[in-house]
Formats: sequence, C-alpha cells, structure tokens
Amino acid sequence: MIGSTRNCCRGLVGVKRTLLLLRRRIITSIPVLLIVVIFSFFLLESASGDAADAYLGSIGGGDAALIKSLRESYGLDQSVFARLWLYLSSLGRLDLGWSVAFNRPVRDLIAERLPNTLLLMGSAAALSFGLGSSLGILAGAKPRSLRDRFLSIGSLIVYAIPSFWLGLVLSILFSVKLRWLPIAGIETIASGKSGLSRTLDIAQHLALPVGTLACIYLALFLRVMRAGMAQAWKLDFVLFARSKGLSRSRIVLRHVARNALLPLVTMLGLQAAAMLGGSVVIESVFAIPGFGRLAQEAVNGRDAPLLMGIILTSAILVICVNFLVDLVYAALDPRIGASEGRV
Repeated sequence: MIGSTRNCCRGLVGVKRTLLLLRRRIITSIPVLLIVVIFSFFLLESASGDAADAYLGSIGGGDAALIKSLRESYGLDQSVFARLWLYLSSLGRLDLGWSVAFNRPVRDLIAERLPNTLLLMGSAAALSFGLGSSLGILAGAKPRSLRDRFLSIGSLIVYAIPSFWLGLVLSILFSVKLRWLPIAGIETIASGKSGLSRTLDIAQHLALPVGTLACIYLALFLRVMRAGMAQAWKLDFVLFARSKGLSRSRIVLRHVARNALLPLVTMLGLQAAAMLGGSVVIESVFAIPGFGRLAQEAVNGRDAPLLMGIILTSAILVICVNFLVDLVYAALDPRIGASEGRV
C-alpha cells in the first residue's frame, strides 16, 4: 500500500514537471517563431523574382497589363510592411495564406504532404537511433579493440557518402537489378488496397528511402555513442562499480551506456532539423510526395506564402522534437528533471 502511494506521488510530480516544462517551452517558443517568420519574410523579399515572374516564365512572357493584373491579384502591389502585417494578422487567425502556385490553401497542402515526411523521418530516426546506439555500445564496450576500430572506420565511410548517391545506388541495386522493391512513390497508384495490404505496400515503398536516410544518421549516432562510452570508462563511478564486483556486461549496460546516452539524445534533437532538410534530397530521389518536395516546388514557383508556411511548420516541428528530447533527457538524468520542476 505504501509502495503504491509512493509511486502515485512520483507520477504526479512527474506530470507536474512535464506541464511546467511544456508551459515554459510554449512561452519561449512564441518569440522564436515570431523572429523566424519576420526574418524569413524579409529574406524572401530580398530574393529576385516573385510568383508573377514565375507565372510569366511558364507561359512565355506577357504585356505590362498582364503583369500589373497578376501583381494586384497576388497582393504584390502593396508595400513590404503592409504585406508583413497582413501575413502576421492572418497567422493570428491560424490562416497560413493561399498558395499562388497550386491555387489552394497553404494549410491544406501542408496537411496533405506532411504526414508522408513525418512517416519517413520518424522511421529513419527510430532505425538510425536504435541501430546506431546498439552498434555504438558494441564499439564502446571495448575501446580500441578490433571490433571498435572496424565499426568506427565503417561508420566514417558511411557518413562520408552523399545521401543522393547512396539512394541512387540502392535504387539501381534493389529496384532495377534485383526488382525486390519499388523504385519510387509512397504507394502503388490507384491500387485500391486498404488495411494491412496497403500498410505493407507503403512499407515496401519506404524501405529504400528510410534505409538511405537512416544509414547516414546511423553512422553519426554510432560515433557519438562510442565516444561517450569511451569517455565514461574513465570516470570514477565505473571504478566504484568494478570494486563492487559487478559483471562487465552489467557495467556496460546499466552504467556506462546510460551515461553515454545523454549526448546521444542531445544529438538526436539537434539533427531533427538536418533530417528534415535531408528529406528534401531523399524525396526528390525517390519521388515521394512529401514536405521536402513541396518546398522544392514552392521555390521553383517562387510561391512566397507556401514557403513561409513550410518554414513556420518546420520551426514548430523542431521545437516539438526538442521538447520531447528534453523529456527524455529528464528521464535519463533525474537531476535535470528536478531542475525543470522548479518555478
């Protein structure tokens, strides 16, 4: 009875710390998002060309009347600060604007493409983090051993390979030569599949892009985990654990690897933005209709409202990922969780 009450109190304290951390992150993220929006807006304004120029280029040019009409319809005839205020007021109503390239609301386009990228990124992050940390534990269990050198050199080679080149090689090998996996797309077009059959179809289409993206970050996580374990072996708590007569496997898993996970979790949060940017290349190579390809199409069409929506959504995703990383960090190190709980 006493034990269950104690566990319940600990759970309530954990929930309180999580809510306090969430409140702090929301408060601090508002000025961050505002800075991102204003900086991105003026950055896009400084670029040459706009949506009217992109449209005229696609139809082979036009007269002055057509140019004036297009700029009025796109709202480009107003001043920069007037358009900035109009955009900020629209964001206050949760309106991301209208895409001039797709002639659709930006919010609908993002809601349509974002799940594909989240599925790609989430699968690649889970695969790279799981395998990378496991191989890093194998390498760091015996630093400077033959196994450690082999895994370290192999990870360095994989990390040096460009993601687009690796994706093309895997496509040629597994799709063109062996014909084991689909070469492009997120699922079979007009297949009529549903339920488990559709899930398996999507998994087959994502096998190559997820494997390509995961290989690059797997090598990074392996090296960070190995470096953290090599440093942890030199600390006093390892000597104390040895003096207690603990087995080497228990010291590796319960003490050395757990302390080495802290910088690895931090690296996972830092790489969230890089992985989101890397998805642009992977989605282009494998023709996946995701968030990255939407950004590429917005750049080609000089679609400023769509680009602003993509940048803002990317910033929110990075903030959410770092919030989750903070929660994991607090769970791994109770001292951090206690400091977050103070008001």
